[in-house]
Amino acid sequence: MENATARLRVLALLVVLMFLALSTRLWFLQVLASQAFEGEARRNSIRYEYTDPVRGRILDANGKQLVINQPSRELQITPDQLGNKGDAVVLDVSKLTGVPVRTIVRELQNTRYVASQAIPVAEFVPEKARLFIAEHPQRFPGVQVVPTAVRSYPYGRMAAHLFGYVHLIDQEHLKQLQGEGYGPNDIVGFGGLEESYETYLHGKRGKQTLYVNSDGETIGKGVARPPTAGDDLRLTLNAHIQQVAERSLLEGMARARTYHDATGNYLRADAGAVVVLDAKTGGVVAMASEPGYNPEWYVKGFTPAQYNYLFKNSKVGASLNRAIQTDYTPGSTYKPITALAAVKEHIASLSGQYPCVGQYKHPNDTSGAVFNNWTDVNLGYMSIATALEKSCDTVFDAFGSDFYFKYANNPLGEDVLQRDLRQWGFEQSTGIDLPGETPGLVPDPAWASTRPDIFENGAWIPGGDILTMIGSGYVQVTPLQLARAYAAIANGGHLCQPHLVDQIVGADGSVVKKVTGHCDQMIPYTPLELEYIRRALQTVVTGGTAQCAFQGFPLSRIAVAGKTGTAERETGKQDTSWFASMVGPDPANPQYVIVTMVEQGGFGGQTAAPITRQIIDGIYPNIGDASHPSCTTPDR
Repeated sequence: MENATARLRVLALLVVLMFLALSTRLWFLQVLASQAFEGEARRNSIRYEYTDPVRGRILDANGKQLVINQPSRELQITPDQLGNKGDAVVLDVSKLTGVPVRTIVRELQNTRYVASQAIPVAEFVPEKARLFIAEHPQRFPGVQVVPTAVRSYPYGRMAAHLFGYVHLIDQEHLKQLQGEGYGPNDIVGFGGLEESYETYLHGKRGKQTLYVNSDGETIGKGVARPPTAGDDLRLTLNAHIQQVAERSLLEGMARARTYHDATGNYLRADAGAVVVLDAKTGGVVAMASEPGYNPEWYVKGFTPAQYNYLFKNSKVGASLNRAIQTDYTPGSTYKPITALAAVKEHIASLSGQYPCVGQYKHPNDTSGAVFNNWTDVNLGYMSIATALEKSCDTVFDAFGSDFYFKYANNPLGEDVLQRDLRQWGFEQSTGIDLPGETPGLVPDPAWASTRPDIFENGAWIPGGDILTMIGSGYVQVTPLQLARAYAAIANGGHLCQPHLVDQIVGADGSVVKKVTGHCDQMIPYTPLELEYIRRALQTVVTGGTAQCAFQGFPLSRIAVAGKTGTAERETGKQDTSWFASMVGPDPANPQYVIVTMVEQGGFGGQTAAPITRQIIDGIYPNIGDASHPSCTTPDR
């Protein structure tokens, strides 16, 4: 009996405790948590509608519109809404829009998207197609056609490598930009200026608050925040000079393909680049790269042939901006820089005379290595200026030997030549406002130690410095790096940071940001030394290796100083053709620096120099006779 009474008491206690717990929970829900639930209910009845901002334009230095916005209708597909109708939907969309099935599938399978994203697969969708899709929602689950604005290029293929393109944000960019208000359906810039200045160009999305009922129907509107247009980019680039540079490069490459190399084969001249810099500020006036492409392809969608050409054909490499993303052996265009290094280190002097022999051997070298000049004729003693005019390799070879001895006899093992070359910005990014720049290479003992496949036991040898002096061997520079160095010679020693954007301008016309070239860095050479090199390079044009290209040009009105370069490449590749120059009405104060490079283009005086002449004729119209002589002689 007592046991039964005890059990009843325990049971009664449990019941009391249960009622207490339920009462406490009810009080919590009705009193303490009521505000939280009220807020959650309110959020469940509110939706937000976002409006894309108008993306900023890209303008040239004179205000000409290079990249603008064009109204369009965009077809988007959300993969996780397709269900089991994916194949049929893709096929129907392809028929309606004309976009190949494989292109649609490639976009839908792109790993940079998530399945819940509305992925754009077609632009400029016809109104008839839009209406058909709207009238048959069951047939097109996950498909929508929305009004949008797309990029448009009034100048066609011009400067495509500089602009980049816009596309739906990927997961990587979304992670980076989520804190700045970007969402999974935002359009962002990829490559070129579109990427570098994304946060300025993009603007801010508009936001409309909508009140909805339990069926998802809109029953009212709340606060609206209109979109804010993106800022415009005003460039240092001159559209006219850019067109001249691109046209001259293409025509010059075509001319070169009618010439023969030393083996009797036609020159391939299959790629090239031109850089035109403002010598005083480092502003990019023109930057051309071939092969090129039409940026409209990114807007309208690629045909299979276009896609393969741009992304699959590595031999063409059309997506590369060869002015900054590919480096090359510079050949004799390097000699003005290495000549100044020799003077700085007291290996040579501006008043000295040096032997230009047909062959050069490093003193006490038992390896039997011989370094040949471009001619086997002994040209006698000459100054540095004449060595630049005649492009005498062996004068510079001897300087290279002296640099090697400086390294070998230095107890600290300091590579003096390489240190001096890096002071010009070689083997470094120039800092231009474009992504993907390659740093190039200044070969040195440390690098040699990592390449036992080239240097026995990884040991630096005299030939490393000797070949570096003439811009040969393993030296690698980009056309922009070389242009930057020549601009420093032209402007009195200021090593400027190249830049494409001059100003960022708001929608109201106000200047949001002024971009400068940062020309504070100085190279360690005197005005006298730089003037000596400028004068020496003028003789290259009047009587040296670039003489043919400038026949008939009024050099008394527009001064031109430059250096040709012919860089040998690996077996099976023809020589790279170079011409680096300083141009302007005042020979002591050049206005522009122009660097031209043509892969497999033969001699510098044969291909690159005539292209530069044609560009100069375009920059200064009505100055010369606009003739472009055929220079088939082997001018280096």
